[in-house]
Amino acid sequence: MTGASVMNLIGGELWDLGVGIFEARHSLFARVVLYGALACALGIALAPLGRRGREWGLVGLSVASLALLGSLPVTAVALAFSLAFFGCIERVPGRAGTFAASALALLLLLYPAFLPEAWFTGNTSHIREFWAFATNVWWLRCVAYLVDRRSRGVAPRTLREFLLATLFFPTFVNGPIETTEQMAASRGSGPAVDTWADLRDWLRAAGPLVGRLLFGCLKVMIGGFYLGRASDLVFATGGGGVTVERLWLWVFELYFQFYIVFSGWTDVAVALGRLLGFATMENFDRPWRARSVAEFWRRWHISFGVWLRNYVYIPLGGNRRHVALNVLAVFVASGLWHVWGALKVLGPGTYPPSAWLGFILWGLANGLGVLAARWWNDSPTRSGLFRGVAAPLRHAAARAMAFIFVSIAWVPFFLPPWLGLGSCGEILWRLLFETSWRAARKLGVPL
Repeated sequence: MTGASVMNLIGGELWDLGVGIFEARHSLFARVVLYGALACALGIALAPLGRRGREWGLVGLSVASLALLGSLPVTAVALAFSLAFFGCIERVPGRAGTFAASALALLLLLYPAFLPEAWFTGNTSHIREFWAFATNVWWLRCVAYLVDRRSRGVAPRTLREFLLATLFFPTFVNGPIETTEQMAASRGSGPAVDTWADLRDWLRAAGPLVGRLLFGCLKVMIGGFYLGRASDLVFATGGGGVTVERLWLWVFELYFQFYIVFSGWTDVAVALGRLLGFATMENFDRPWRARSVAEFWRRWHISFGVWLRNYVYIPLGGNRRHVALNVLAVFVASGLWHVWGALKVLGPGTYPPSAWLGFILWGLANGLGVLAARWWNDSPTRSGLFRGVAAPLRHAAARAMAFIFVSIAWVPFFLPPWLGLGSCGEILWRLLFETSWRAARKLGVPL
């Protein structure tokens, strides 16, 4: 390669990066970061107020953020819904209040079909994506409060606490999914300083958090610009447009791209929340270290996993009865939750029920993987097979198997809605059977 071609290549990369940065400034994530940082700075300025004043101020900033990121009409509806939902639970006694709150929760599931299209225009071109992501998180928080108050007898919270927990701007769009109880438990003294020593302590803690926010932005930019670029070609050709080796690399790339982008969102949310004095929970715990599919789901999207455990798995019976059915129900519910988000973005015309199968297949595959991991851990075959094998080697093999399984399971998750499961099947066939066939030929195994 000549020096001129190298310079042209570098120049092209720099141009692509510049265009990408320009586009990112107009993306949903960029606006969430910019408005979130501004709202956080204003929230920190509320430090001289007492806790009650600070928290009401954060509620106001959260509502203002919704109006900036979304639209004023939809924000007004969202605020009215929150007030009505809280009022039904805390002011209407008995079954009437439970029924009314449940009806409102059901209405939130159906809201895109009722609101005028003109309301979905605002300060960002990604307004549908914003409300799709946000209402996915918001609905889970509302349902948790309804169940906690009406079924579990949890003590009531004030309107201020409820609104802050459900509309908190750092976590409103993409989580972590903290319930009102979790939010209340994570509440600290806030960025309130009375002495120079307090100010030094806060600044000492704020430095790493600002660094984490910037690192989260970098992760999302890298994941969006440089990973998953072969996805369109792979899906369009059923994996036939690339070599088998590149297909495997693409599968692992899907995993890393999703992790880098999603964890980047979490880094920003956690940093902003903690700068405001709330111990916002982590959403990831080095998922690549998981030694089984079950452990992976304790390390990936942790807040959603906790919600599913507390409000789906345990109510169905948990580990007491019908364990296998409960596990599958949890993962099917997770798949349908993602279907709901996609349906709000694309609409029923573009995203018909036949397109939902990718998320449902992904959920079933992971549910079966969790059940298989449980069976394997209790199987006497496991003990006999690995007898005498050093623990580090055994753990490395388990991590590799879990990583490969989870990576392959992401394929139907990312299947475009305009392609059927046939394309996914072709990709999986090339990954599993063509790879096995090639390996057998190299080893001289008769076929």
